[in-house]
Amino acid sequence: MLKKWIKDLTYIIENRAANAGLLYRIARRYYTNVIEKEAILANITSADHVLCIGGGMCPFTAILLHQVTGAKVTVIDNNMLCIPKAVQVTERLDISESVQVICKDGGCPELDYSQYSVVHLALQVSPMEQVFSHVAGHVRPGTRLLMRRSKKLSGGTLSCRPYITHKSRNIGSTLLYTA
Repeated sequence: MLKKWIKDLTYIIENRAANAGLLYRIARRYYTNVIEKEAILANITSADHVLCIGGGMCPFTAILLHQVTGAKVTVIDNNMLCIPKAVQVTERLDISESVQVICKDGGCPELDYSQYSVVHLALQVSPMEQVFSHVAGHVRPGTRLLMRRSKKLSGGTLSCRPYITHKSRNIGSTLLYTA
């Protein structure tokens, strides 16, 4: 499980980045290499429709996945306070047609996963293993599932190959599963 102070710090940074251009550009640099590696790992192209579970106030992953690959992206977050700011960011970047923001929980039984070819689970998704199991049980065969793991998590019940490692301070690796 991700430490609470990391979640809290991420929330603060995303809140400030959503409002300020300079902080957005600085924080974006943190994610760019991670996203580029994840896009290659999952072979994401403009033909894909990606679901990002856990977007926060400033959905860097969703934005960068779209910008790097041209894929259509839907990002969900279960925190209603995040949604208006996330929508403002996508509108400010003029990508709201390609990056849709919705308030939903990743484990929501009403969520239709069949329209997505890739599902990306953010590091802050909790409880990760339960959400992952729910999603894996509801996607179409062939759907690629990307799951971020923290540096501190060196095992657990979920492990696989292929995966990539990151030099990021908090994100240790991204695992790729194919349904």
